[in-house]
Amino acid sequence: MMKRKFKPLAVLMVLLTISCSVSAQVGKNQVSYIIDGGVFHHQLITLNFNAESTQKGALAVTPGYLKIYVDDAETEDDAQKWALNIAFNHAGTGTAKVNDPITNAKPGEDKKVYFVLQVQANGKDKTLSPMLTTPNQTPGTITITRFGPEGGTVEGTFEGKLKSAGETYTIISGHFVVNRVL
Repeated sequence: MMKRKFKPLAVLMVLLTISCSVSAQVGKNQVSYIIDGGVFHHQLITLNFNAESTQKGALAVTPGYLKIYVDDAETEDDAQKWALNIAFNHAGTGTAKVNDPITNAKPGEDKKVYFVLQVQANGKDKTLSPMLTTPNQTPGTITITRFGPEGGTVEGTFEGKLKSAGETYTIISGHFVVNRVL
C-alpha cells in the first residue's frame, strides 16, 4: 500500500518540475505591464525586443548600480514606440522604492531609483516618468528577483504611478526578463 501512495506523488512532482521549467523560459527578452490612465483602460502592454543589441538589457554600470533599457526598435537606427528604462540602486536582487537614492553612481549618472516608460497614445510617443521633485505623487517599487552573471538573465517586477503632461498613469503587474550585457 505504501508504494501506491508514492507513485501519484512522484508523478505530480515530475509534472510540476516540467511545468516550472517551461514557464521559466516563457517571456525571455520581454516586458509586460498593465496601464491605466489617459487613453489606456486596464490595458496589457507586452514589449518583445531583440536581445542581440548591446544597447538593450541590464548593465551593472558601477558596483551597486544597475541600469536596464529595452525598446521595440528592430535595429539601433529604428525609432522605438515602446520602451522601458530603469535605474536601480544596487547590482543584485532586492527591492527599492522609486526615488530611493543611488549612492554609488558616478557624477552625471542617475541619483535616484526610477522607471520610465515610452508608450504610443493616439499615434504619438509619450514619455511617462515619476515626479522626482514631488515623489509622493508618483510612488512606485522595483524588485529584482533574479540577477544572473554577464550573459545571463536579470528578472524583476515594477509598479507605481507615472505622469505625462499633467495626466497620471497607474502601472501594475510590471514584469521584465532581460539579458545582462554587462
